[in-house]
Amino acid sequence: MSRPAPARLIRGAAAALLAALPAPLAAQYGPPPPPPRDLPSSSSPARTEAPAEVPQAEVLRAAACLIDRDTEAGTRLLGSAPYSREEREHAVRALRAGERCLRLRQPIASTALLLRGAMAETLYETQFADPAVPRDPPAAAAPLFRPDAATSRDDAASLAPSFALAECAAAREPATVRALLASEPATDSEGAALQLLNPVFVQCVTPGTSLNVDRASIRAILAESLYRWSVVQRDGPASLWAAPPAAAN
Repeated sequence: MSRPAPARLIRGAAAALLAALPAPLAAQYGPPPPPPRDLPSSSSPARTEAPAEVPQAEVLRAAACLIDRDTEAGTRLLGSAPYSREEREHAVRALRAGERCLRLRQPIASTALLLRGAMAETLYETQFADPAVPRDPPAAAAPLFRPDAATSRDDAASLAPSFALAECAAAREPATVRALLASEPATDSEGAALQLLNPVFVQCVTPGTSLNVDRASIRAILAESLYRWSVVQRDGPASLWAAPPAAAN
């Protein structure tokens, strides 16, 4: 399946941020292990080549199945830093577990970023049937992206603005981000929901900046940002993801 066309979220005359998508997990971390015992290998394709990427809806389905059986699988992955060695280990395990959960005969290929987003969407849906209510005084989530921990990317520093954009948008317009997550991935309704976020995107970046990101990637980062922000509103300063008091003011 071909990837959705990139969505032009913010247009400006200054610098552009290139948020290149990482390779599929199978390409990043080597070919997946042999099929689980309960799947007949004779009906499975040869697994010596990296599998083709699948629609994000399938990744979401695998995440939902896995979290229904093991909630901590999502917590472990989201507790790791993006592009870190720990993330790599948790992502590979979670992806393989999701395949077994769905009893798939073909492996799922995705990226750690998109898998994190699918996990975050599932956890948000299961834990926040009603939207989180902002705290008074405000409570902020700690930054999701840490350049010092992103050891698998040489260009880690260039990725920070896209994460900061999503965190800002989730905190300012949680209801609009929630509406985005209610849409089906790679559909016209998703595109329309992203368009509704354009005004807050403009508010969340430095004037004059041109920022272009892939639709699936920005959805994933927004999902995790909204989930983390919502947990902090629910649990307060004691939350695992709460920002230090000085940063929350």
